[in-house]
Amino acid sequence: MLPKILDEKILPLIEEARVSNDPNIVKTQLPIWMVDRLAKKRKITEDESCEMVVTILEVFSKMWTLSLNYHITNVLGFFVTYAFNQYRNRFRRTEISETGELYLQLWNYDQPANEEIPSETWEGSNPIKAELEKLPTLTALVLSLQFDLPMKQNLNQLLLWKLRETNQDVETFFRELEEKRFRQRQLLARLSGMITRYTRKLYEVSDPNRRNWYLKQKKIWILRRVRACDRSFLSEREIAKLLGISRKAVRNHLSQGKHELRKAGKELLHYA
Repeated sequence: MLPKILDEKILPLIEEARVSNDPNIVKTQLPIWMVDRLAKKRKITEDESCEMVVTILEVFSKMWTLSLNYHITNVLGFFVTYAFNQYRNRFRRTEISETGELYLQLWNYDQPANEEIPSETWEGSNPIKAELEKLPTLTALVLSLQFDLPMKQNLNQLLLWKLRETNQDVETFFRELEEKRFRQRQLLARLSGMITRYTRKLYEVSDPNRRNWYLKQKKIWILRRVRACDRSFLSEREIAKLLGISRKAVRNHLSQGKHELRKAGKELLHYA
């Protein structure tokens, strides 16, 4: 748990750092103070708190330069706002892959894809989920299969009908799907664990060389996790076989669906 630092303690340090033109005076405690203020407004875990401290330290020089444009009576507000922006960037936007496909990965295997979800939960837990219902049913089903999204009853029924139409063994399909989902959870948990490990090491050490090495390792594991998330849960070939349609038709449905969800995702992020 990060230590508590009062405003009455941090403000004199900021004043001293400004007068002496030495931001190192406040570099140790200011990021902790900022994250503490962030934690009072947002529910964040200890791991996220530590990672936010590291994130702020990485941009500290730039942040400090910007803060000099603010009067000492307003500068604490600037630092709080900066912490919120860094949090939004770190945990919402920087995880979006260049293809934009991570807009579709907001479910993160929290629930089985074939589980029926009440309408109020479906729409209330994440607004983008409602966008899936606006798509043509087959398009929504193709997206759900590729990204392992939760399915409402109409998609479940269509999937079962398609499985029977293509003479697929329903029990075998769902058993293999659950096994694949379990392996994916294990992989993502392992990758997340490595990211957390190097985040903690970054927070614990002060030697510049060790910090640079830990930061490099952390970025490698983040990249591996992003790649793991970006991989299709079911491939175009598997979906085509399950639904009895061509791979070209699968690609068309994916292209249409991704475009609509990506557009909805960008709008939601803009207003977040």
